[in-house]
Amino acid sequence: MKVNVSTYWGPNRYCTRPSVVFCFEEISEEKMSVMQRSFVALAKYLQKNFGYSHTFDEQSAIVRNDVFEFLSSAAIFILNYVRGDLEESGYVVDNMVPVLFVEFHKPELTVKAVNILLKLLFRGSKGKEHEVYSVLNAFWDECQRGHPDFQAHALITAAKSKKLFYQNLDKKVWLYGMGKKSKIFFETSTIEDLQREVKTDKLSGKNIFNAVGAPTAQYKIVKDRDELFAAVHDIGFPCAVKPVHSDSGRGVTANIRTFDDVGFAYAEAKKYTGKSNEIMVEEHVPGRDYRLLFLRGDFIGCASSVAPFVIGDGARSIRELINAVNSKRTRNLYVSNYLRPIKIDASVKEALLVQGYDLRTVLEQGQKVTLRRNTNLGGGGSTELFENVHHDILNHAKQIARYCGLHSVGIDYITEDIGAPPSISGGKFTELNKMPGVPLFLAAGYDIARLGDQFLGSRVGNIELNLFVFQKERCNELLHSYSGEYAVFLPNTIVRKGQKINVENGHFRQLVGKVLSDKQLKSLDIIAALEFVEQYGFPTEHISTVFIGELCKTRIVCETIEKLNCRVQYA
Repeated sequence: MKVNVSTYWGPNRYCTRPSVVFCFEEISEEKMSVMQRSFVALAKYLQKNFGYSHTFDEQSAIVRNDVFEFLSSAAIFILNYVRGDLEESGYVVDNMVPVLFVEFHKPELTVKAVNILLKLLFRGSKGKEHEVYSVLNAFWDECQRGHPDFQAHALITAAKSKKLFYQNLDKKVWLYGMGKKSKIFFETSTIEDLQREVKTDKLSGKNIFNAVGAPTAQYKIVKDRDELFAAVHDIGFPCAVKPVHSDSGRGVTANIRTFDDVGFAYAEAKKYTGKSNEIMVEEHVPGRDYRLLFLRGDFIGCASSVAPFVIGDGARSIRELINAVNSKRTRNLYVSNYLRPIKIDASVKEALLVQGYDLRTVLEQGQKVTLRRNTNLGGGGSTELFENVHHDILNHAKQIARYCGLHSVGIDYITEDIGAPPSISGGKFTELNKMPGVPLFLAAGYDIARLGDQFLGSRVGNIELNLFVFQKERCNELLHSYSGEYAVFLPNTIVRKGQKINVENGHFRQLVGKVLSDKQLKSLDIIAALEFVEQYGFPTEHISTVFIGELCKTRIVCETIEKLNCRVQYA
């Protein structure tokens, strides 16, 4: 079998997004026959084990088109299974050649996805299910590292719905919008927030709460085991022990009631203290943990997390009950509603021991047992939204948010009654979070597109972007005579106010992204040779006008333009 693979970094004749195109130029009847015989079994396996959905008529003969349509949809499915925002894929016949196209975040992962499916098809009935599962899990480990995380997922969803330009600039750094209407985020924190000197570690949070007069729990900072036991003696039981510079609930032990528990809590906190070795001992505040989300100083919503738990049925052990919960919490967090599996670790075993249980215990019907001393999603907790937040709590939280001056901040508050003022309930503010915890709200049912839109705000947008497609000679002439404000000559030259800058290192797509992140940019011209756009695609789908030079009105260019909502002029 001979497959010609091409990578398009933007709109092309097959789809509007960056995609990998597979042209099956030579495929024997024997190979095709094997694929036709085995694809239904593979589709059923993916459906049964991972929730894949594909419609086909088992009563009709399986034909070539069925196989390639399956490859198209299955590739997107496995690419998006753990993380991903890919949508476009399909199958066409071009000059009698089957052509498969699949969108990518990283082209090498899309190529790998298609290759995995082809190998599984050719293996047919010889493949064992546990081997297939192992191959897919290893691939999903790569996707988890290489695809957008769930913070970016919310903003990307909003950008798509608003038809905004978006592009990954570096690892977790994303650009949304263009030029003067753009904003750069690290996950859901703006670059401006990260550059501000506002600190949100646990000690800095205490200082901010005290500065605005918000109620917070008494605490002491210690650096070793002896200081810890002395601080616990002063604070009293129950208390909480936390690493000062950790997040996501790592190393936190709450509701400590004995000195035996203090030793365990110290060991847990010590894992996450880093170079500072600072540990906070804090008076225990009874009640639930609530996260108050603020954007640009305004209240957005309140979510509360619940520690992982199981409820007995009189028959199964705690371990079996945990396994039953985890069976509904797969690696696909979209399907699992962002709820993570409950990992059976030392913290779970210790929490059970304190209550007089272990993993072999069979609970009575309806008996509820909590499995951790913290409530974070990463440890298997769950969440829900609350609307009746008392106005005194909101007033304190608003002061905190405005004191911080951050684009986004998550403020943690513990109380037994979120609808009562702190003076009555005894509720206390506990922590600040520059990364405000988008998955916490998504797991509680907050609409992802709405949340992403609120993070982006109303000022993020696109600017005028024009693409000029000329013969190479004319591009070179224009490079020397260009008199506009700002232009990119693909693949690697910037012209700004008459000054030419050659960028030797880096991909042309990253060059375009960097230029579009310039807050002074009001409009942009992109000039590309015909051969370049035919080989690599257009630089973006967000084009205002395409100017096509003489002899450049080729089939490939015209078919690409047909997929875009833009003006066309011939120059």
